Amino acid sequence: MGSHVVGGCTLLAFALTVGCARSLDVASPAESRAEPISATTQQSWDPVFNDVSGRTLRPADDPAAKAIVLIFVLPDCPICNAYIPELNRLHDEYAPRGAPVLLISEETEATPEKARDHVNEYKIQCPAVLDPQHTWAKRAEAKIAPEAAVFSASGELLYRGRIDDQYVALGKRRTVVTSHDLRDALEAILAGKPVPQPRSEAVGCPIPEMRR
Repeated sequence: MGSHVVGGCTLLAFALTVGCARSLDVASPAESRAEPISATTQQSWDPVFNDVSGRTLRPADDPAAKAIVLIFVLPDCPICNAYIPELNRLHDEYAPRGAPVLLISEETEATPEKARDHVNEYKIQCPAVLDPQHTWAKRAEAKIAPEAAVFSASGELLYRGRIDDQYVALGKRRTVVTSHDLRDALEAILAGKPVPQPRSEAVGCPIPEMRR
């Protein structure tokens, strides 16, 4: 279809954000909740992403796609930046298995140029997409960065929440990660099983409201 599959990603970028820099408010570090997500098919599901390098990505068109992982980020959020090595690992491990990982920047005034500067600094290895209108964050009902949303290839929201339990709050980090929520969700999906806990509470910087 003249488009690129996200599994072979090149170095791309987050977009810079000032939202978290203005305020270091952090989501309440509530413990994970087993609140089920309604697995209804999204209306008008035809996911097309234009990454910051100018490529058009249609991951659902890949016959091998079993899930599409969106990670909502604010690149000035220290927790988002601390997770970059793990996000790179997730992409490297799961994209070849049919679950590509895309970073969705929720900075309202981002530019591709600033995003590319950020990727060079942090060596990001996943496709990055600007979402200044919060279109994808609204679809997933994501409110925190970083927060993960996993959709099936047909548009069902299968998981939304934290990546793992590494952070209790901004500046409060566990020395040992005991719950790998996103990985557990992906392993279940790729095995054709229900996600054991489809909802968890993300800890990070609030996604800023759009300016009018």
